[in-house]
Amino acid sequence: MHCLELLSSRPPNSHEPLVVSIVGGGGKTSLLFALASDAHRAGASVLVTTTTRIHDPRAEKRSFTAFRIDESWAAPSSGTAALPRPDEAGRSAGGKAATGFVCLVGAGIGAGAGADTGKLISVDPVLIDAATGWNLILVEADGARHKPLKAPADHEPVIPASSQVVIAVIGLDCLGKPLDDAIAFRPELVSCATGLASGGIIEPRHLAALASAEAGCFKGAPPGASRVLVLNKLDRADRSAAREAAEAALGSGSVDLVALATLIEGDPGQRIEVLLKRG
Repeated sequence: MHCLELLSSRPPNSHEPLVVSIVGGGGKTSLLFALASDAHRAGASVLVTTTTRIHDPRAEKRSFTAFRIDESWAAPSSGTAALPRPDEAGRSAGGKAATGFVCLVGAGIGAGAGADTGKLISVDPVLIDAATGWNLILVEADGARHKPLKAPADHEPVIPASSQVVIAVIGLDCLGKPLDDAIAFRPELVSCATGLASGGIIEPRHLAALASAEAGCFKGAPPGASRVLVLNKLDRADRSAAREAAEAALGSGSVDLVALATLIEGDPGQRIEVLLKRG
């Protein structure tokens, strides 16, 4: 299945953008661009951005049509700043929708010698809420330093209020591993959210607990937003344990849809292997 199946409960329409925020552990950027690529092929206009910081997608050779940087988009933005519409971003207003269009925007590229050097600088979520003209807006709204598992701190994640879908990603390669900072970002917070002591072995039930905890991976999701859990790296996990985690998460009643995925799969139609829906 294609990644667009993750949005089946809230398909984009022509009247207003569908805003999708991606949070959680490692695999978020892969999902961000997999969704953009699928939507591009379907003829959609797609705005891709971040409210945190991601590696410069140009250096990572990600696929997109246009790239725009403007310092005025950083938070707090001025009252006159606005993200571009598709025609302003480089797509002709008379362009054929069937061709699709993906525009990547940020408030700059981090410079200097710090941890954010070479990373795309976040945009003000207020500007995302006000953006118009796009079929789909995709937002990476969390950071995990490439760890498969995380729980958010007080200031995390940064989810735009307009988000109609929130997708949380967990890497299945955490299963069977001890809970420590080698496998989890903010392991002490994962411990608080799941009840698993530091150093304890991560089991399928702990992933379900993280998905359902108030301070877990859906923390800050807007009321009414669809909650989608993507258990990534199925190719590196025991399939029965992965299925157990998916069913436990769905059974908790805290998520609307759970997917078992291998987001680096070369065939776009094979990235999602299993999709479980509530009800």
